Amino acid sequence: MKILVINPGSTSTKVALYEDDQELIQKSISHSKEELARLKSWQEQLDYRYQLVCQFLKDQGLTPHDLSIVISRGGSPPGIRSGATLIDDRLVDALTNRPLERHAASFGPIIAKKIADEAGIRSYVYDPITSNELSPLARVYGVKGIEHDSFCHFLNTHAMGLQLAEKLGRNFSDMNILAAHIGGGNSISLWNHGHPVDVVTGDSGTFSAERAGFMRSEKMIQMVQQYGAETCIGWLHGKGGFVSLLGTNDLREVEKMIVSGNQEALLYEQAMAYQLAKSMCSLLPAAAGQLDAIIITGGGANWKRLTDDIEKNIAFLKVPVYIMPGEHEMQALAAGALRILQGKEEVQIYQG
Repeated sequence: MKILVINPGSTSTKVALYEDDQELIQKSISHSKEELARLKSWQEQLDYRYQLVCQFLKDQGLTPHDLSIVISRGGSPPGIRSGATLIDDRLVDALTNRPLERHAASFGPIIAKKIADEAGIRSYVYDPITSNELSPLARVYGVKGIEHDSFCHFLNTHAMGLQLAEKLGRNFSDMNILAAHIGGGNSISLWNHGHPVDVVTGDSGTFSAERAGFMRSEKMIQMVQQYGAETCIGWLHGKGGFVSLLGTNDLREVEKMIVSGNQEALLYEQAMAYQLAKSMCSLLPAAAGQLDAIIITGGGANWKRLTDDIEKNIAFLKVPVYIMPGEHEMQALAAGALRILQGKEEVQIYQG
């Protein structure tokens, strides 16, 4: 069974072809600023990326009719749950007209549906970042009509949870797993019997490689007034964290600074480990303190000094900690598609 995987980003479109659980080929198609600047409208960029994905298939000697399924990163549709969701006209409309965040990832499901429709097969999204299964207690905000949301690295943490459960010979839906994703942005999710019932989002927890993290509300308002909204948004996305503190978003460079005796860099690393541990512990009530496992994943989980310090800070919980480094988006999408084809995955219909 051939699976086409699509994962658009801001400056690239990743595509991969799988035969069952075996990757046949993966390609990251880069888009220069000049190329994207020529595309004046959202539709033009959609058509541009669609043609590139079609060319990828053609280069492999394939047509859409050779595929069994198409699966895509999910974009940011409102009102969606974790797991597999069929891409239909309602989901396409939501991604086109009212995404929760304007991001290139929203092109993926639309391209997936166009290719699948041509072949008369189905297409799906899996674990969009906006999957929202927060408990009613986690949703409440102190202003009527406004609720907390759940932007999080669901795709990778869910995949790692499923992988861990299989390794332990257990059922993921019977476990309580706390998962911390460390990367350009950090996020933490509590998977209670297969559902992410509470999260610490990238802007409500610790700083990361390139994000400033949480700041109390009144102070943030004061900083917006002093520095301007554009500057503060930059701190939250791309210009904060280690970029601001040490001038790099490469955690390997931070480690080199520490090894060379930079005490400031060591302080910041220890602060991140401490604050991550604090944020992780904040989700314990979502599982009544009953955890089966803690997962630390994402690219940042390759930094042993950091993961060692996190483990020291949460050792009192006496819960097994599993370091599962890397970001496995393409594999996670392909694995989800295979479970759908095998009838092992319940598919949802988007309600909006």
